Amino acid sequence: MRWFFLFLPVFLFSCESENESYGDGFDFDDATSNLNNFVKNWNVNQLKEANEELASAEPGSLAAKDAVKKVARFERRIALGDYFSFKTPADLPFSLQWKNGLDEPEDSDPAAKKGGVFRYFVSSFPPTLRPFGPSSNSGMRGELYDDVQLGLVALNRLNSSVVPATAKEWAHGPNKRTWYFRLHEDAAYSDDVEVKARDFALSACLRMSDYGDSSFYRQYLREEIAQITIYDEHTLSVSFPEAKSELGMYNTIGEFAPSPPHFYKEFGVGYEERYNWKHQPNTGPYYVREGDIDKGVSITLTRNKNWWGNDKKFYRYRYNPDKIVWRVIRDVTKGFELFRAGQLDIAMVSSPKAWYEKTEIDKVYDGYIERHWWFNDFPRPQFGVEMNLDKEKLKDVNVRLGLAHALNYDKVIKVQFWGDYNRLPGFVDGFGDFVNPDVKPRPFSPQKAREFFAKAGFTEEDGDGILKKPDGTRLEFDLSHYAIKTYTDIVSILKTEARSSGVDLILDGKDPSIVFTEAMDKKFELTSVAWSVQPPYFAFYEYFHSRNAYDEQGNLKDKTNNVFAYNDPQMDKWVEEYRQTSENQLKKELAHKIQAQVHEQCVFVPGWKRDFERVACWRWLRWPDTETVKFCPPVVSYPYEHYSFWIDEEMQEDTRAAIRSGRTFPEVENVVEIYRKK
Repeated sequence: MRWFFLFLPVFLFSCESENESYGDGFDFDDATSNLNNFVKNWNVNQLKEANEELASAEPGSLAAKDAVKKVARFERRIALGDYFSFKTPADLPFSLQWKNGLDEPEDSDPAAKKGGVFRYFVSSFPPTLRPFGPSSNSGMRGELYDDVQLGLVALNRLNSSVVPATAKEWAHGPNKRTWYFRLHEDAAYSDDVEVKARDFALSACLRMSDYGDSSFYRQYLREEIAQITIYDEHTLSVSFPEAKSELGMYNTIGEFAPSPPHFYKEFGVGYEERYNWKHQPNTGPYYVREGDIDKGVSITLTRNKNWWGNDKKFYRYRYNPDKIVWRVIRDVTKGFELFRAGQLDIAMVSSPKAWYEKTEIDKVYDGYIERHWWFNDFPRPQFGVEMNLDKEKLKDVNVRLGLAHALNYDKVIKVQFWGDYNRLPGFVDGFGDFVNPDVKPRPFSPQKAREFFAKAGFTEEDGDGILKKPDGTRLEFDLSHYAIKTYTDIVSILKTEARSSGVDLILDGKDPSIVFTEAMDKKFELTSVAWSVQPPYFAFYEYFHSRNAYDEQGNLKDKTNNVFAYNDPQMDKWVEEYRQTSENQLKKELAHKIQAQVHEQCVFVPGWKRDFERVACWRWLRWPDTETVKFCPPVVSYPYEHYSFWIDEEMQEDTRAAIRSGRTFPEVENVVEIYRKK
């Protein structure tokens, strides 16, 4: 392991246990050794707690059965040995049946061409370019990393099968608790430095360190991974506390990407500031060149033309533009005008006003701009209102139930979305059989709202018609929202309609990155944020486990997705079991229970959803059109996120010449319903 020291001459780590630092060290060896001790001690403590729970439980009771499972879980973990383990190829099981996924259909188009510049925009400049640590989960995380890099394995966006990524092959042990991976020998980072198996262990080290300041990763990697074993430069295995199906394996660590040791040689004290504006080389084809970050204005990504994945199935026809320019345009209307002027290549026009009015222009009629209406099959973001249960008024479920009946999302859909969208049924949608069909949104009803508010003690009205308690406590709430016109219009409707129920919503519009950060830190009363969720399984643990609400001292825990400060022992058990089980039927039953509980406790008011995206683009922006892939494969949120489009530079030149000469093309309005759920 001497070669690794050369990359990491000073590699300080510390990792907190529940109350204190577990120790400091230097370089990779010391870091993994310290983390091994930290996880070992945690396992021992968890086993002790499990045995105490078993001893105090009534024999044969549900609590006793849960404790038996917990004891077995941590006995298995301890028996595995070190969290980071280093072995040789001779230690690999002989009977492994390796799989490569190459028999799955390609989810892109061989007609794709490399070259050109793709130009689009984001609504705010990212607070950091770091892939982990404070504020890294907001801004442009997807554009800079998640959508353009490769983890161990990937999800085929045509049929949700598992396909190769950085790993070319994978296999599981006899009990499916350990999965083995062989990396592509030519896998490299976007700066052409070779990827090593050990880089995945490094990635876990960085995220579990105190310097990384990533409480989510520290908890997730400690609890969901029992062991990472390195066999040689291109072979590793990951062991889980419980058995995992192939999709379960993908869902847990498939997208987990390696970290380049040469990039993190200065990792340590001051990581957050030192790396804030550095773009980490990754396993994908794009990198940010020095000088291509114009703070507050734009970020440009450049394609590595010698990318190792250029000829690999599932990637050879994707990631086609030579450059991707992300401009910062805070006003969507301005963004559309820049698109019309030819300064952007695409406009998302899913809103009714954009589709039915703004795109009714000569450049569409003359065929220079084409329109596409594409139905997808993807988990829906949680558009609605989240409630902070740590706030005094919202601790009363009757207040929350009253708010659910006071927010008129039906009118929002009718007025703002012209009836094109549908009501979101609950916090979870778009996950097939895992969605509880009995969970429905509560209807707008001022009468029912007032009945619930009365149960909470709000029985009087002030001079403005707002309910109050006899002690003068007014039924008013701050509602944080994105300071974007669409959202401003939506919350204005909600505010107006809520007054008929005796509620005063105080609107607090801010930059989206600020709203999201404050939501993660639970610095709000009501908020309207939504997450980009991914298939195949919803991550209930992140949003509803008490460990993501409060720390052991009872203080609110910041930087977590449990924005609700939801804290319930029964929910903790359900989300833990859901995350641990590999049995599909049990997973579905638990998912339904969790959703029913979330609905009953009313921590979220469902807003709206749509099962399609509508796109306007200049005709030189081309999309897949094969027998199986029409426009974009269905298991994708926004079509550009799959990067299966391309810029036809000849068509671009021809179109611009046609505009100058007055030559026109046939109008194109392409409706893609092949993936539509009936």
